[in-house]
Amino acid sequence: MNIFGNHRKLPSDRYSLGLDIADPKRTVTIPRSAHLAVIGESNSGKGSVIANIISQEVAFGGEIWFIDLKAGMEAENYCNVLARKAYTLEEAYDLLTDFNSNVDTLAAEWRGKTRSLTDAQTCHRLLVIDEAADMVRSGPNKKLSDSCIELVRSILSRSRALNCTVVVATQNPRVSTSLPYRSLLLTTVALRLNSKGEATMALGEDAVKRGARPWQIPFSRPGDGYLWDTETNQTVYLHVPFISDEELHRLHR
Repeated sequence: MNIFGNHRKLPSDRYSLGLDIADPKRTVTIPRSAHLAVIGESNSGKGSVIANIISQEVAFGGEIWFIDLKAGMEAENYCNVLARKAYTLEEAYDLLTDFNSNVDTLAAEWRGKTRSLTDAQTCHRLLVIDEAADMVRSGPNKKLSDSCIELVRSILSRSRALNCTVVVATQNPRVSTSLPYRSLLLTTVALRLNSKGEATMALGEDAVKRGARPWQIPFSRPGDGYLWDTETNQTVYLHVPFISDEELHRLHR
């Protein structure tokens, strides 16, 4: 069961990720404006991170856009609450183009009036990209793939102040380091990984030096992970609660 209960009690400018394992009474949160990378092996808990963030966004009244190039196997669980969804590379291109155009519109409307938009000024938009590696293509799809990746980079570089959040999830830390937009994802949750080398790729050397050990997370602890924020240079070992498919299917806008 979701530990956060009624999400409407949460501050609307932060997402709750889980509980600090060293201090189980403390809830670990991140700014709702923080673009987030979620990296971990299969069955390590990536879906739990996404589920908790989406369920909170529903409670906050925001829009949720979801790209899932695994034929929608993850995203379709949220079909009741998605404003937009994309299950093919062509659909992803159209979705990203529209999201990017919305960023352009907001920037033009609010330029010179405020440095950062809030829910009072425009609806918050959450963009989830599940398994980002699936967007990287070669051969005849490379041109379209490159266009999608460039749109993601554009969105990440300009949307934070415009009341948008991007969550990018992947199993493969090696692919994540090669993505042109990886440096724009300043907050990372690393779940179970195979090695110290993968942890360094996912989180960076500073996080590992400060105690992040995702390669030591046991298989019996899905949802355990390390949060690393490059802006504050802090790492936290946390547990993200599991949300069942039944709970997801009960979500409604």
